[in-house]
Amino acid sequence: MQSFSVATFATAFSVMTAFAGGEYEAVDPFWGSGGTQSPKAAGMARGWSWLKAQTGNTHPGAVCPFGWVSACAYSGAYSSGYGRFGVSSGGPAPECTKTMTGFGFTHFHHSGTGYIGRFYNLFLFVPHLPGADIAKASALAEEKAMPGFYAATLSDYGASFELAARPFAACHRYRFHGGNGVVEVDATAAGYRKDVAGGPKKYHEAATCEKLERSNGTWRGNVKIGGTRIYFDIRIMKGSVTEAKADGGRLVLAFAGPDAETAIAFSYASADEAARRADEAAAAGFDKSRTEAATEWSRRLGRIRTAFADAKMRGRFYSALYHSLVKPVDCGGKWIDFVTMWDVYRTQLPLAMSTEPDMARPLLLSLLSDSERLGYLPNYQLLYGKPPRSDVQATALALFTLADGFFRGALDKDDYPRIKAAAVREFANPGVEKRSPSHTIDLSGAYRAIAFVAEACGDTEYAVELRRHSGVWRNAYDAETGYLREKATYYEGDHCTYSFRPHPDMAARIALAGGVARFNDMMDRFFAVGYEPKPGEKERVSRRGRFEGFNNESDIDAPFSYLWCGRADRLAEVVDLGRRCRFADGEGGIPGNNDSGGTSAWFVQACLGFHPVSGTPYYVLGTPAVERAEVDFARGTLRIRVERESPASIYPAGYSFAGRSFREPWLPVAELEKGGELVFRLADRPPTEKSPVPTWY
Repeated sequence: MQSFSVATFATAFSVMTAFAGGEYEAVDPFWGSGGTQSPKAAGMARGWSWLKAQTGNTHPGAVCPFGWVSACAYSGAYSSGYGRFGVSSGGPAPECTKTMTGFGFTHFHHSGTGYIGRFYNLFLFVPHLPGADIAKASALAEEKAMPGFYAATLSDYGASFELAARPFAACHRYRFHGGNGVVEVDATAAGYRKDVAGGPKKYHEAATCEKLERSNGTWRGNVKIGGTRIYFDIRIMKGSVTEAKADGGRLVLAFAGPDAETAIAFSYASADEAARRADEAAAAGFDKSRTEAATEWSRRLGRIRTAFADAKMRGRFYSALYHSLVKPVDCGGKWIDFVTMWDVYRTQLPLAMSTEPDMARPLLLSLLSDSERLGYLPNYQLLYGKPPRSDVQATALALFTLADGFFRGALDKDDYPRIKAAAVREFANPGVEKRSPSHTIDLSGAYRAIAFVAEACGDTEYAVELRRHSGVWRNAYDAETGYLREKATYYEGDHCTYSFRPHPDMAARIALAGGVARFNDMMDRFFAVGYEPKPGEKERVSRRGRFEGFNNESDIDAPFSYLWCGRADRLAEVVDLGRRCRFADGEGGIPGNNDSGGTSAWFVQACLGFHPVSGTPYYVLGTPAVERAEVDFARGTLRIRVERESPASIYPAGYSFAGRSFREPWLPVAELEKGGELVFRLADRPPTEKSPVPTWY
């Protein structure tokens, strides 16, 4: 075993570690909105797979933290309605235009998703000078964005606009270049422009405007889309309207003078609630709404304070944190836009529930209410349309989230009867027998997750029953090969992709594979350890049987399984290469779809050095990129300090927490989130002795 003194780590490498502040200013809302521009791969990362689309699919629009309403320039492109790219599910995203264009701006947007089936982009506002050809897209120039704010110029329309977000409304400011202006509102707009996205007809939607009328100087009404009714209320906050025409869900407002301001508010519940929200937006006005959004973003981003040796990493960190706090959304007592649970349950939801305690309990109670109302827990919920009972991706994932919320104190023993009832409903009809073996792995983890909760609540009999059922994972494997059954259908991957996910009884799973040495060799092949590319071999290609390398979420937690081989060093190598070789600055900074914050949340956790294992009350410890950090949890502040042998050190050589030194690369969630000082000691070379192996999963 290598021997390093505390003094060695404390003095061999020193760096300025003062917290810089300015977390709000460090955010780039455009991060991930364009085609992926990852750095050149190194080491084993050269052999990782690029299965999915190489674009983050984010947007830079104005939105509040977990706010229902977003507002952003609309080009009709895939998948948020913003940008230059068409439909893509694999490889580089195809360009629709060489330069940015727009038709105006829309409200409600996906964040980082691929094909979901509902594409939002409701309520298109088109500011322009009289006579402008608005049937043709305008050049989009002078874009600017900060959290809660977006602005751009529609050059060919002769108009600029600024957008400020509120949780249930958006405020708009216009500047017409040359005199009087016009704002056209299309309440029937939804989805993509057919001539921009390049996709089939199913990508292009429309809302039915059931009512649009003027009342006391406002325009209000409601639309219906996907069986869901949305009420809206439009206010004129500044400017004189000289003419107004409403016809079939379209409203044309002519303004006197070069400046105007409007607002629009929404409600699922009633026209009166939409009106109250519009009153609040109008009373606040544009500038105050922008300030309030910035203040709220600053407060939430400031819950994690960091010091990096590399300034670029700091910008990426806060851009990732920002994009991790956009979804899901509170639409007024009910939480939606879990798009999808498969993408967010392992990374984004644990991060949000841990660092945003004021949203965690309402979100979880909303999930419990959904189970009671629907009789099941959906795997995803959209802005409109009935949530599905299940999908091709996964099974029972919301149970992981309920358990994770319990481990973080957002649910407690008083909530246990509702948690158990939700679990009973889910387990009564899992329906995994005819599905991919990956669904069986999901079900196994869900049984164990609720067993952890039942044990903590004293329901020993139910916990024992669930732990017995969690052994269902054995049905998914081929005992001869040690892999999941090859002759089966796997969503976004192959049998190797899912064979290394941590799940209950990892010791037995490794024994099934032939023991620790063989399992470690299987993982090394999967992660392409020692990979040497052939001459002329392309870097960004799909490789069967290889790690998807944060280009996709299917195996994003597979690196943790190295811990059950005693290889905390190998986990550190994968995390370090993932940070360095797959993430970058600017619009090309995300290696694949951000998936409602699933990918960006992984990056945040990878920089801090601790990762949740969803469905268990534990964090595993990796290799941090920060030099220092402070994380505000509900129950205390965690202070992270890193002692490195040299600037290049990544290998764990020991930890201390709350004055206790240890070698185990994990900590209980409840212990870590009480706060205290966590010290990582990192060396230049992997230790000669294996790390301790977890026994809790």
